[in-house]
Amino acid sequence: MRIQVMVFLQRKGNRVAQAAINFDDFLECGPCQFVGFTICDDPEKGLFVLFPSAQINKEEDDKKLYFFLRPGDNKEFLQKLEDKILDVYESMTAPKFNRPRIAAGRRQTDALTAPVIN
Repeated sequence: MRIQVMVFLQRKGNRVAQAAINFDDFLECGPCQFVGFTICDDPEKGLFVLFPSAQINKEEDDKKLYFFLRPGDNKEFLQKLEDKILDVYESMTAPKFNRPRIAAGRRQTDALTAPVIN
């Protein structure tokens, strides 16, 4: 398993990067990638990770959030995964690198790709 982080060149709201988990040989079927992790930087909360999810509308007013990644018996799994993703992000945005800037009303789609870290 490897974590790959793509830092946005410009901030998109409080979102500063995307992350993916790469599995080199998943069930001996070849490589695959689990995408949809978003790294956010909030002035009050600090850095945190949004995990892949979808909103399901059962009825008009009944909306439910469905998370694609759920821990089994290990309740600390999600916190450990978030810590690993943030470690990769922080190693890329150390003081020697520029942190993403706030977008000035324009869309920026370019991203830097981090070296993949195990």
